[in-house]
Amino acid sequence: MNRLLAVSSCLIALVLCWVAYQRLSSQPANASVSLAPKTEGSSIYFVPIGDFPRERLEPLIQYYRQKYNLEIAVVNSIPVDPATRDDARRQLMAERLVASVRNAVPEHTYNPKEILIGFTSEDIYPTSQNWQFAFGWRQTSLGAAVVSTARMSLHYAEEPSDDNFAETRLRKMVTKDIGILYYGLDPSRNPRSVLYSQILGIEELDQVGEEF
Repeated sequence: MNRLLAVSSCLIALVLCWVAYQRLSSQPANASVSLAPKTEGSSIYFVPIGDFPRERLEPLIQYYRQKYNLEIAVVNSIPVDPATRDDARRQLMAERLVASVRNAVPEHTYNPKEILIGFTSEDIYPTSQNWQFAFGWRQTSLGAAVVSTARMSLHYAEEPSDDNFAETRLRKMVTKDIGILYYGLDPSRNPRSVLYSQILGIEELDQVGEEF
């Protein structure tokens, strides 16, 4: 009888722990954080790279204006720096690309309050990681990031039904960069937070939400 009670107690404890975990993981990782710029007076600029269509940035600008009251400007398109290209892999090197974004916009290069987010339609990979590709890369010390749309139209079995899935994926990556670079938020271990630190594939990207 005592053994049965002990087993029952363990099962109840496990169920309660699972319910608590589910409630915690369903909440944005930084729900209680008051959103304010990490540095007062900071601003954000979008930087099209190469042939990335400028018009694709307009819905993003409207979204962040409505959701976070942010006014984001788009600078003139910059060319792909040949030094960022890895011809053997047919990809751009993410770290060099981020640095090139900061250096290629002279009027914003030396102002640490100006956050630059570059956009490319080419595939990228980080040389510092053993990854096949990346959806994006950022360097906090430079206040800059890049986002690649090359693999955002990938499909897989049982993917979410979303007519605008590629745009939703793009927005999630940009929101993550804004959260970290502009608001100074930390990457999250919560797989439902847009700040989730382990977005290594298209399925993880679809599973995260759009809230901090």
